[in-house]
Amino acid sequence: MRPAVDVVTTLRYRFVRYCVNKAYAEMELQGVPAEVVNVFDDVVSQIRDLEKYFTSLDSVARTLRVDLPERLKVLKERDPALAEAFVKKLVEHCLELEEVANSRVKDYLRELLSGF
Repeated sequence: MRPAVDVVTTLRYRFVRYCVNKAYAEMELQGVPAEVVNVFDDVVSQIRDLEKYFTSLDSVARTLRVDLPERLKVLKERDPALAEAFVKKLVEHCLELEEVANSRVKDYLRELLSGF
């Protein structure tokens, strides 16, 4: 297994570009009310801002366990199915990253998913 710093570095530079943006691009938003799409866009923007907090394994854990679910709460209240679909895709793409799949971070992501 690689050192924890590799997974932190990977997430710091690929969380938004690979996990979040790829999940966002795959979302089917046709037929979703404009108000919900606006909320979704706002939430995704807030999630993108979380990447800068990935400075250590502990900060990654806190972000994925506390900060990310907190940001998703608004979307989950508006459209639970949309929130769940987005989280599933986000987790799926993060787990495609070798450094994530071979670290404890995969457990944090699965915890996030189980919350939906």
